[in-house]
Amino acid sequence: MSKIALGVAATFTAEPLGDALRFWLAELGTEGDVAFAPYDQVFPSLLDPGSVLGRAGAVVVLVRAEDLTAGVADAAGGDWAALDAAADDLATALRTSAAAAGTPHLVAVCPASPEHGSTGAHARLTARLAQTLEDDRAVAVLTSAEPYEPADPEAVHDAFADRTGNVPYTDHYFAALAAAVVRRLQAVTTPRPKVVVADCDGTLWDGVVGEDGPDGVVIGPEHEEIWRELARQVAAGRLLCLCSKNEEKDVREVFARHPGLPFGLDDVTAMRVGWEAKSQALRSLADELNLGLDSFVFLDDSPVECAEVRAGCPEVLTLQMPPRAAEAAAFLRHCWPLDLAAVTEADRERTRRYQEERRREQARGEMSLADFFATLDLRVTITPAGPAHEARAAQLAERTNQFNLSGTRRLDGDETFVVDVSDRFGDYGVVGLTDVRTDGDTLRAGAFLLSCRALGRGVEHRMLAHLGALARDRGLARVALSFRATERNQPARDFLAALPATAEPYGEEAAWYVLAAADAAAVVHSPVHPPVHPSDPAEERAAGPVRIDPTAVPAGWAAVERIATRLTRPEEILDAMRAARPATEAAGATPVEATVMRWWAELLDKPPTSVNDGFFELGGHSLRLVQFMARVRAEFGVELPFDTLYTTSFTIAEVAKVIEERQLAETGDEELAGLLDELAGLSDEEIDALLESGLESGNG
Repeated sequence: MSKIALGVAATFTAEPLGDALRFWLAELGTEGDVAFAPYDQVFPSLLDPGSVLGRAGAVVVLVRAEDLTAGVADAAGGDWAALDAAADDLATALRTSAAAAGTPHLVAVCPASPEHGSTGAHARLTARLAQTLEDDRAVAVLTSAEPYEPADPEAVHDAFADRTGNVPYTDHYFAALAAAVVRRLQAVTTPRPKVVVADCDGTLWDGVVGEDGPDGVVIGPEHEEIWRELARQVAAGRLLCLCSKNEEKDVREVFARHPGLPFGLDDVTAMRVGWEAKSQALRSLADELNLGLDSFVFLDDSPVECAEVRAGCPEVLTLQMPPRAAEAAAFLRHCWPLDLAAVTEADRERTRRYQEERRREQARGEMSLADFFATLDLRVTITPAGPAHEARAAQLAERTNQFNLSGTRRLDGDETFVVDVSDRFGDYGVVGLTDVRTDGDTLRAGAFLLSCRALGRGVEHRMLAHLGALARDRGLARVALSFRATERNQPARDFLAALPATAEPYGEEAAWYVLAAADAAAVVHSPVHPPVHPSDPAEERAAGPVRIDPTAVPAGWAAVERIATRLTRPEEILDAMRAARPATEAAGATPVEATVMRWWAELLDKPPTSVNDGFFELGGHSLRLVQFMARVRAEFGVELPFDTLYTTSFTIAEVAKVIEERQLAETGDEELAGLLDELAGLSDEEIDALLESGLESGNG
């Protein structure tokens, strides 16, 4: 049995989406197939672990409002109770399925039918699902096929195919929807870069500032779009850095003379402007930011500079920007690695936190370690977690690796406490948590974790002291910390090794580190050793959720560039899908036969090799038949009779003949009358000449 990479369930016939989904899986190097749940069996498929969805690496659910509940009123004053209830039931089923399967789920709200749908109901369902599932990290909501939506609204719906086989959309829209679905799934299933590094000359502006001067470079409207796209990255929490071969004062002067641009130097986390190789500059940035190079994206218009960085820093995703500014801005909009699955307030504050940390480093270098901590004015607040903390707590559990005692990603204790930290340089935000339960005379912490950016300051000691005081106040004798060694939690091991605790093994390779409640309450930080500076900050280098294919990796630079430049519109995607199929042609085929042959090669399991090949012999079935009939109607303006389609004579040659006959039969009366009038105006000699030329062309 082949592996199911994507399981799809829909409230309409969605199988035409399969070809485009398979194309994208192949484009991204993902193994496995696409499988569809039975027609309109969304809820049973979500709730059955043995269904196609339960066995898939990722789940896609496609819905239309009109399919979930009939007769929903449109416009103001409508009674939305039935639709809201259906949306809530769907959200519950999605959550249940995602929790049981442990796989990413995506629900897409698809456009309403112009004939029997409701734009109001569509908007209501979209908003309801987006709001209900907003904080759910296991279920993503796709509200449109942007930026792939066909430019022509008429290219979205196929009324004929909808009436014939409940296939509501055109090939163009299915291609757009598949791109949007796979793009969003990749955003939630692959590690996201944390740092965007941009070149300056030729990338942020036209001209070379070292030659043209700060007043000579040009930042026109099209370049401003590039700045706007980068500003969106900053707003979403990515660190923006500059790397340019220039004099730093010249680059700074450009910013000073353009104060109204979408971002300024205050939004830039770090700069490397000088004459060293850019690969060396990027390594220096990685050291300063305390981040791995594999969390960097580097943007440059120069193929030479890109080649140098790819050779010197192969871990960095290096992308060559198109030379024209308008194309470069579009490139950024279609650059999949720059997408973010979800943005939290903590993400948005990342740039500010790094700038504050730089100031701490400067202060630390000016005094002894003990003096530094004495003047830090560290404030640690530990409180019970509430609804407002759910998203951040889930993010910490998912991303924290190095100071995660048990390595757990789940919070299943009776109580969760969150840790908020600030000092004289700024606010760290919620950076830690403990998840505890009472077991006899012991307070057990199944989760005890702290973001790497707060390590080495004594926060972890105050967290343990809080648990000790809590246990003591509740009359408990002991505190136990769950520990399981992982490849990356060495700081947690070092912390435990310094405690007056006894290890009590349990399970496989796990232990409870147990100490008296009084000892835990008395733990204090003694800054004898330098604070821990992880070489690979855990929160910034998350292990990440399950991917579509556990063997897959984020797309390499060549695939990213190809997708961002050549696969940005439905027409380009369909052309690429056709190009990936074997070429089919037959000598002597008429234009209609050649068109039918090309369509069958795109729709059927086996490509035809002759005009005498039969539809069903090549793997055709009723759904493919509906798609073919819709294409015939759209291209030739005729409808094929069913008595022709369900016979052994349903070959390319025969169906082309029927199309041609129907075109002739359906020629309008006015056109026929016009031809007769034209003939009436000809002399006998002219008519004889026309007949003679027709006979010669027919025999030739």
